[in-house]
Amino acid sequence: MKIPPHALEALKKIAGKENVLTDEASLLLHAYDCSLSRTRPDGLILVQRAEIIPNLLRTLYQHKIPFVPRAAATNHAGGCSTLHGGVILNLCALNKILQINTQEGFAIVEPGVITGDLQRELEKLGFFYAPDPASERVCTLGGNLAQNASGARCMKYGGTLDHVLEAEVVLPGGETVHLSRENGGPDFLGLLAGSEGTLGLITRLKVKILPASAYIKTFLATFTSLESSVQTVTDLTARGIIPRCVEALDKTTIHAVEDFSKAGYPKEADALLILELDGNPFQIETQEKILEEICRQNGATQFITAKTDEERQRLWAGRRAAYAAMARLAPNVAVGDGTVPRSELPAALKKVRQILQEHQLSASLLFHAGDGNFHPQIIFDERNKLQTKQVAHALKQILQTCVDFGGTVSGEHGVGVEKRAVMSYQYEEPTLTLMARIKQAIDPEKLSNPLKIIPFGYTEKSREQTELTAEVKHLADKIRKRREGRLPSSIVGANTRLQTQAHNLVSAKTLDKILEIDTRNYTVTAQAGVKLSELKKALQDRQVHAKLPSGEGTLGGLFSSGCFPVFYSQAIGLEAILPDGSFARYGGKLMKNAAGYNLTRLFAGAQGTLGLVTQITFKVYATPQEIPQEKPFVLAKSNLLWKKLKHQLDPEDLFPALQEEPHA
Repeated sequence: MKIPPHALEALKKIAGKENVLTDEASLLLHAYDCSLSRTRPDGLILVQRAEIIPNLLRTLYQHKIPFVPRAAATNHAGGCSTLHGGVILNLCALNKILQINTQEGFAIVEPGVITGDLQRELEKLGFFYAPDPASERVCTLGGNLAQNASGARCMKYGGTLDHVLEAEVVLPGGETVHLSRENGGPDFLGLLAGSEGTLGLITRLKVKILPASAYIKTFLATFTSLESSVQTVTDLTARGIIPRCVEALDKTTIHAVEDFSKAGYPKEADALLILELDGNPFQIETQEKILEEICRQNGATQFITAKTDEERQRLWAGRRAAYAAMARLAPNVAVGDGTVPRSELPAALKKVRQILQEHQLSASLLFHAGDGNFHPQIIFDERNKLQTKQVAHALKQILQTCVDFGGTVSGEHGVGVEKRAVMSYQYEEPTLTLMARIKQAIDPEKLSNPLKIIPFGYTEKSREQTELTAEVKHLADKIRKRREGRLPSSIVGANTRLQTQAHNLVSAKTLDKILEIDTRNYTVTAQAGVKLSELKKALQDRQVHAKLPSGEGTLGGLFSSGCFPVFYSQAIGLEAILPDGSFARYGGKLMKNAAGYNLTRLFAGAQGTLGLVTQITFKVYATPQEIPQEKPFVLAKSNLLWKKLKHQLDPEDLFPALQEEPHA
């Protein structure tokens, strides 16, 4: 599309004439990211101040001009491309660290702050920011949240979402919202993470910072097979060892990296693990012995300890240089990003290697082994059209393999445009419809990074819908019939927190089964009506531990009430009945999932106003966990985002907000 002259003039008045560019050179420089997507924008706006963004978006919305926010453009899935024209909003100039508060453990930053720059400032103060994407030297904190990026330390510390406390966001229509879990209600901060700029622009972040570890020790273990190296990780978890980092590299990666950066990787190894422990010296000494023992049991031929900080940094420099090392070998590198449950990693990798061999493609395999997240890096020449098609086909087969093993099509790189068509491999149609309705609620004109994530019109096949259990089907039918009769349904668990006497209650307490306690992946799947007391006893019997409070009630009630936000980050999968009686499934036994909107966080704290949660999958641990106090139950107040979503998902308000009964 061509930007109308009057719209261009309006944008120049807001951003400054010198910051609104339409010359060919500027547009071509913003026509690509780290993917194969190449799309020329119609205009470029260099955003110099966050204060102008609401007015910019209102003007763009008024003139129906699509816009794509971007900064470093390290995206691997085409998330920064302007598919049907429009403007790029370059946020690189919003790069100020506004505040670092070591006493309260937070930093306030603009979205264009480079992740590595924040790390260096924190190091001077004896602190660190836990997420560490491999591209931290160039990627930005706003982009990290938009992708929910993570990195090597994710196994122990979690991804970006786990370390963002608050965010200021401008919605596509120009409204500014402040997102925080302290606000109550649905976890909209969690919904924003991984939304890839399709739901608005991040203008400010408050992130959690941590005291630097008193002691860090790094190890390199070599193996005669990739499968035995990743089996080591499963065995470590079973022994209660959660390393700071566990990274795996195959033989191709080892050779490419060693030729490029001289990291000290033994070329004779078929695979290696870089493992890192942090904590106090006594704790590390104990864990180191177990670490080496498990590595040796899985056939490790060498177990090397980095003796100096220089050696440690060299090992990590090699890992971070893996992409550049492969890029030296061919004009193009296509980076895959799938995740499977940890226990399925050896079998999934075997299938991935088979796919690459069938297509006669040269590739390296490296991955965050602790998360089941792997990155095949396929080298090729895009000028060879046949080879390029083979690469695209192989990547789709690899993602289908991930789904077949219970995984996701994206662990941390997002969906963008390049994985849009394969979203239907992972999700059933009702779940994809729900994601489309979320987009419609917040961006009705579909102007904010349009045509990303949602696959309708671009799918290659549809995933068959799983049959509902009799109990769930009964509840779904009940809700559907009540809707047809325009009867409201107030959702409760065991009604222990609200203790309402309302007559329109619909309860999940009949869904009272613990479906699986998986001690290979350390996950539990349970129905929402399971009593917390029974759940904790079952976990105790299996000698696993969860972050669950001491109170009563049901699992679903705890999750939906908002009384225990720490559980939000533990919940990694969910099934729910929507107000129209349809059924959505999201996540599973995955430590990472960046495919689409995070529906688990949408229902967390929603107090039954967006649907009835029927089942939750959550993390458990081999060792006891620190458990914070449960908060008193408070009826959450509606806000702008909540109203938008309610209007879209439940326009007749048949899942009303719960009301406390007046006291006598």
